[in-house]
Amino acid sequence: MKRFIVDVCIGVIAFCIVWGVAEYEIATRVVNNYSYKYKTVKDNPSIKTLLVGHSHFEHSINPYLMGDSVFDFAIRARRWIYLDAKLAEQLFPTMQNLKTVIFPLGYAMPYESLQFQPNSEGKKEIMYMYSKYMNVSYDVFPQSYYYKSALLNNKMGIKYWMDEPHDSLGYKMVKGQSSFFESEIEETNISWSSDTVALCYNEFKEYFIQLAKTCYENNIRFVVVTCPCADCYVAKTCEQGIKNLYALVDSVAVHYPIEYHNYLDDEEFRADSIYFNCSHLNSIGADLFALRVKEDFGL
Repeated sequence: MKRFIVDVCIGVIAFCIVWGVAEYEIATRVVNNYSYKYKTVKDNPSIKTLLVGHSHFEHSINPYLMGDSVFDFAIRARRWIYLDAKLAEQLFPTMQNLKTVIFPLGYAMPYESLQFQPNSEGKKEIMYMYSKYMNVSYDVFPQSYYYKSALLNNKMGIKYWMDEPHDSLGYKMVKGQSSFFESEIEETNISWSSDTVALCYNEFKEYFIQLAKTCYENNIRFVVVTCPCADCYVAKTCEQGIKNLYALVDSVAVHYPIEYHNYLDDEEFRADSIYFNCSHLNSIGADLFALRVKEDFGL
């Protein structure tokens, strides 16, 4: 019996050592879009303008055309605004040369925040990435456990885990047009009428204000834009949804400075040829949009 207990203890210790080594290797040696962008922002004191948020900025605006010392910190998969707010609190006070933060306020974002609750299925794998590689506390399981479970279940998480870094400014160029150009608009006509959606809207507003507050406290200009979308997307929007965009901005302006422009149906961005899909610009549109934002906000 004593021998059995000793063998069990040795086995447990060996397992813990292997697990610990795996955790260390994954945390320190894996280079992906998350680890690369976080390290660049954390260790680069020269950044003056930071693009934050989701895919509307990850590849729908070209940082190379926006002026001096711009970095694209945005990451796709509809980044929950909670993550932007937490990353801002963590990083902005250390970025001594940061002068401007630009955030993309998407038309459907307050509604889509419903999909980003801590226990929501399908988004956990993305949140693991922020916890492991961007120092935003979120997950409860170690990365090695997650990697194993995701691999066995063939989840999309592996795609994000192995996602290669973008270019030196964090930009991911997307050329051409998706074959699913009009397939992402089924749930776009949103009025935020139900109690559940109203609750989500209020949560989004809370973190939106928190992001503005962090900018204000660190003497950073807070610029917000609603990115252009194709006509097939704009046609699905509703009057109440547009009003809510401006209401969100107004809720910030009560407390903190904010500069906002809505490019959703701007006449300059009406050609389908500049879009990758109904709500994302391709490389042609990204160039046009970068130059327009630079001009409109005097960057």
